[in-house]
Amino acid sequence: MRLNNEDSHTKALVFACTGAVSAAVMAASLLRGMFFAGEIYPFLTVWLALCGLLCAWGEAVSALRNAERRDHVLKIPVENKAALILLGCPLAVFVLYAWAGLCGPVSAQETVDELLRWAFYASFAILAYFCAADRQGARFLAAIWHVTGMAISLSALLAVCAELKLPYAIAYTAAPEVSATGARLAGLLQYPNTFGAVMAVFLLERLFAVAAHVQRAQSQAAEWGAGTKERSGGKGNRGRRKMLGERGNAHRIIERERSGRNGISRRRKMLGERGIAQRIIEWEWSGRKGNRGRRKMLGERGIAQRIIEWEWSGRKGNRGRRKMLGERGIAQRGIEREWSGRKGNSELRGWCSRAGGRHLLRMLPLFPCAAALLLSESRGAWLAAALASAAALLWKRQLCAPLLLAGAAPMAAAALLYRQLARTGLAVEPVSGLLLLAGLWGAALLGGAWLCRRRTGAAGGGHAARAGLAAALWTAAGSAVLLQVSERIHGPSSTVAARGLFYRDAWKLAAEAPWLGRGGGTWRSTYLAAQSRPYVGSQVHSGYLDLLLNLGGVGLAVILLLLLAAGWLVAAGAPRLLPPLLALAIHSAVDFDWSYSLVWLLLFLLPALARAEKLHHAAADDTPVLPATSNPPPNTGGPGILAAEPGLAPAVPFPVCTATAGAADNSPVRPLSAKSPLITGGPWRSVPFAEQHVPLLRVSAATLLCSVALALSVLSFQMMKGESLYKQAAGTSHREERIFLLRQSLQWNPRQPQAAAALSRMLPEPEGGALLRKALGYTPEDAALNWELAKRAMGGNHPGTALYWVRKGEVLDVYNVVKRVEAAEGMLDMSLRRLKAGDAQGALQSADAGLELLREYRLLAEQEGSKGLQHNDRQFGAQKEAEGIDLRLREARAAARYFQAAILPVSGEGAKPELEP
Repeated sequence: MRLNNEDSHTKALVFACTGAVSAAVMAASLLRGMFFAGEIYPFLTVWLALCGLLCAWGEAVSALRNAERRDHVLKIPVENKAALILLGCPLAVFVLYAWAGLCGPVSAQETVDELLRWAFYASFAILAYFCAADRQGARFLAAIWHVTGMAISLSALLAVCAELKLPYAIAYTAAPEVSATGARLAGLLQYPNTFGAVMAVFLLERLFAVAAHVQRAQSQAAEWGAGTKERSGGKGNRGRRKMLGERGNAHRIIERERSGRNGISRRRKMLGERGIAQRIIEWEWSGRKGNRGRRKMLGERGIAQRIIEWEWSGRKGNRGRRKMLGERGIAQRGIEREWSGRKGNSELRGWCSRAGGRHLLRMLPLFPCAAALLLSESRGAWLAAALASAAALLWKRQLCAPLLLAGAAPMAAAALLYRQLARTGLAVEPVSGLLLLAGLWGAALLGGAWLCRRRTGAAGGGHAARAGLAAALWTAAGSAVLLQVSERIHGPSSTVAARGLFYRDAWKLAAEAPWLGRGGGTWRSTYLAAQSRPYVGSQVHSGYLDLLLNLGGVGLAVILLLLLAAGWLVAAGAPRLLPPLLALAIHSAVDFDWSYSLVWLLLFLLPALARAEKLHHAAADDTPVLPATSNPPPNTGGPGILAAEPGLAPAVPFPVCTATAGAADNSPVRPLSAKSPLITGGPWRSVPFAEQHVPLLRVSAATLLCSVALALSVLSFQMMKGESLYKQAAGTSHREERIFLLRQSLQWNPRQPQAAAALSRMLPEPEGGALLRKALGYTPEDAALNWELAKRAMGGNHPGTALYWVRKGEVLDVYNVVKRVEAAEGMLDMSLRRLKAGDAQGALQSADAGLELLREYRLLAEQEGSKGLQHNDRQFGAQKEAEGIDLRLREARAAARYFQAAILPVSGEGAKPELEP
């Protein structure tokens, strides 16, 4: 009863972790991919608190089992070092961001955001990896993956074809180099490029899954046809006579064993004929190379061996005899059915219908994912998908033909839908759009099922015709799409050239902190100062460069190690999942996909799905299971049989006492005894310290992780409150209420530069300046905060201080026309105020500073004008307003000089007169 109670606790923990994983993926899909940090604070607050509770729960269940069994059952079995690296790298990135936050980052707010994100990623990776060890958890993970892909793709398609209300689901543009149709599909992510990459991931996963299934089905059908030919006499009379002779030998074995003639000579002969019988089974199954066929062969061999052992043992009890006779009848009927090839018409029809239904379900997501990928018009996503597929097919060449057959009809239907919608700029009537979508989807399913149907021979004209038709469909689909976007592909691309500028400026910026970076949001906080042209791009459009800027070379090395570990695990567990992983890694090099939390969640789900498929792939087989009371059959195939089976290699237990605790490995860890060769000199004297204090260490680690999770949950709650109050302040029109809300917002989260800048504008000089200087302690290179201080300095009476802050503000935002004109105008106002106050020297200095600022502005504008209008997204150039300010500054300088000359003493003037004697 205690065991059942403990198992129920473990199963409940598994379901809780699976529910958390599904909630995370669902939230990431609905919250625009979790791109904006302000939107995910509520979720992170609940998530991190839940992780702390799961940590405590897992430790409590582990302590219960440890107290009753004296072992550590709740653990994650880490099969190899790659799994340990995969789970450890997110924690390492989390530690690097924490260190950057302590060392003074360029933006404390962005660093804390990244800290919370990577705590979320690390916990998600551990929970997903843990759920994959349980059979039910693995099924839930697969369901989460498929439901997510269908939800993201169908919501985007329905936004076009059924006018589903999704904000910014379609991105409109008038630039032909950005979109050939003037509209691009962005879906729930609201960014076409990342949306296309995500759709490519789901498309490749399904495409290679269907291709692998088609390859296995056709191989089995070909082997079945060849075996039927052999059994029917197609191999000639000699082969048939040999098979019939060995079948007679097998029957004589059973009769001889039942007769009880156990003489030595007859026993030798019987053992030899038993070997012949085993060879019969192996010969029957020798053509089946897959794991499923091998496991089924081993299971049937075990049944045959148990029948012989039962008969040989002499146990003739009624119950045992009836059971033995029943199993022998089952085995004989199975062998006769295999030999005769007669499955029965009803059974065969039922099996074919079930197989056809499952095949249609496998192909169901292909069309919507392909259509969404094409409608996104993301050339980077198309190229990443093509490169990932090519790399996988070079490794698995046998999948080329099945992939050609599996994807032909869905891609052709998707290309036709793209061409129809491209003519109208993604504008279509709801009824006709739904009919078009449903019709093409149905045609894709039926056409794909027809192309991928099983063949009954090793080769044939029908199969060649289907392969030719599939190649024609692929060619037509590719031609239709490429003709539509040919100008964007062959012509010059402004977006590609702009990325080149981003990368050059990012490399120069990364050289300033090459090892550990400058914390989170480095590019977003400093690109206005580092840019070499007046472009607009708060994202560097490369996930690798972004991490290099944030965490330096050390952080980039950790991320590359994480990707290598994920690729190793996926290739070892489920090679069909390698193309989606490669597509994510390739496309993230040319876009900011890693700013979306959804992309990281998909990246961590892929190794978990590969582990689940490796461990629980046998769940889909019909392998007979040995009774619990019977002894296992001897392994006659040598020690290499079990080693060749996937998922049977011994795993190294990696104890985890948080929410990472799992129920995949229920075998207790045996404690070291005094007779163990590892212990010498007594049972307790030489035991290592770590083994003596395992419970204490595990409890300490659990307490630490619970504390960290709860502390991060509190931090996320504080940032959530600060963000909420700031939005309320932005929506109110009353000055006093706005000041109160902004003060409350900064009390909850003092790291917000926007709230500090907004509040400083409504406060008088001493308090407002102090607030801005305090905010600069959290974000020292924020252009907005520095400019607020510059405006306050220009409103003061010290030209030197004003010029210092103005120059610093212009350095942090080089190509800002408004600031440069405003700086010259501010120095003009200061000069006029100094003249009125009688400070001629201050007026002259202010006027000279304004003229110098205008001169620098004109030189920079001329320099940019000579480079052309390309990449001048901020419209930086000379303004007519600056000419008027320049004239007024010259007049103010002349007036200051005149006033200064008027009040200065001339020769002899103002001297004390000499007294006459």
